[in-house]
Amino acid sequence: MSDNNTQKFENFLLSEYQNIAQAHFKSIETISSFFRYYLLIMSIPISSIAVISQIGSNKEKVSSIILKYNLPISFIIFCISLIGLGIFGYIINLRFDSVLYARVVNGIRKYFYDASELEINFKLRQRALPQSPQLPSYHEKSFFLPVVFVFAIMNSLYFFTGLALYNLHFFLNEDLFKATEGGFITCIKELVNIILAFPLSFVLIAFFFFSHFVIYSMLAYRRETSYLKSNIIGIDIDGVINKHREHFCSLLKKNANKELNPEDIFVMPVHEDARLNITREDEREVFNDPIYWDEMPAIENASNVIARLKNIFKLKIFIFTCRPWPDVESTEQLIDVLTKFIKKSQHASSRILLLRLFTKGKLLHKYKFIKSIINWLKEEPLILLTKRWLKNHNFRYDKFVFEKGNDYSSDPRGKFKNRFYIGRKKKLRFFVEDDLEKAIKLSYICDVVFLISHPYNEPNQKLPEEINKLREKENFPSNIIRVKNWNEIYQHARRLL
Repeated sequence: MSDNNTQKFENFLLSEYQNIAQAHFKSIETISSFFRYYLLIMSIPISSIAVISQIGSNKEKVSSIILKYNLPISFIIFCISLIGLGIFGYIINLRFDSVLYARVVNGIRKYFYDASELEINFKLRQRALPQSPQLPSYHEKSFFLPVVFVFAIMNSLYFFTGLALYNLHFFLNEDLFKATEGGFITCIKELVNIILAFPLSFVLIAFFFFSHFVIYSMLAYRRETSYLKSNIIGIDIDGVINKHREHFCSLLKKNANKELNPEDIFVMPVHEDARLNITREDEREVFNDPIYWDEMPAIENASNVIARLKNIFKLKIFIFTCRPWPDVESTEQLIDVLTKFIKKSQHASSRILLLRLFTKGKLLHKYKFIKSIINWLKEEPLILLTKRWLKNHNFRYDKFVFEKGNDYSSDPRGKFKNRFYIGRKKKLRFFVEDDLEKAIKLSYICDVVFLISHPYNEPNQKLPEEINKLREKENFPSNIIRVKNWNEIYQHARRLL
């Protein structure tokens, strides 16, 4: 990194340090404000009782009012306890934001401490605050757990009161009304006796009390493990775990009687490169042949590396593929291609059988609803075939995504079922891609994108200068790492994880 870039980066860090430090203190102020609001809400029933007792002191005892309107009062008390639980959850997240800001500040502090050439002994004596971006912990046993305990006690007391008042309608008798003559304290004792009469109430109260600690622990675990990141790696199929260029050229010669060197494919799709004299129809001769998908050779060692990423680093494997098949222009051609494909396919799923039924008979093809069903099921054979290919080549995965719609659009408003939409939704941490355009878009979603090098994503003297500029490393985001094979991906992952 040049001195100029280093200076710019350090200036950015200093500005970030100031902004994050201010956000940290503001988050603490916000926590204090919401805690005051919480206490205000919790005091509403007590204030109401005080007002009622003053108004009704000469007319009716407070205890009699509670007994008379026990159901609506119990509903209000329940609502207050649930509101308290909601505020509790919100304050927890505010505290976690404060911890996140503290971690950012610690990371910036570490950068400048590491950049300093002073002796380590001097730096350690001067430093009083941590410089690890992993500290403080989200689960703060000594600092925030007492706050959780206070929330649990107060919310549970209201929950207990609401439960007792609700159970009053089972005990509304003359003895209970006489007990109110002893005053408010005597009435409370009767409420406790009512709770004791219902063993299930103890279970509910205990559950509500300990749910505060469970919620805190679960949210802390989520923040530590999956907030703003995940342990998921997305993997494309074509060009990433299979040798699609070599296989395409082999079938092109067989089906279209045209020869093409795999190393001469500098543009994808192939028909967009005028030098090669490959038409869209030539591509269809290959892609509409089930042999192309079924006998695709796998890249050596890819399945082994993926297995190690899954078993050693505990990464979840999401397999993605976009295969707009069948590539036809009319419904008649679609039915013809599907019929040939089904005859060659040995799958017997319910959807394949349904598709086989609707592609038979010329008269059925005239009805729109039949055509709609065929369009709905048309991708099913290739989905099953792709899953079988993955299984036969020992690729183990946690989720398989057959992309639908526009596979190049990263606009979240589109909600296409593609790698960009799912990448945002699942917070994919890594992605292995061979398409440079998609890799650049994914770099704004994932922490790191591994770009498998191919002639169609590398600079080449035979390509125009404007295309070569886009393919040079310095012209795309720094979190895109160009790799040659899966061993390099494993080495990078070992350093990053």
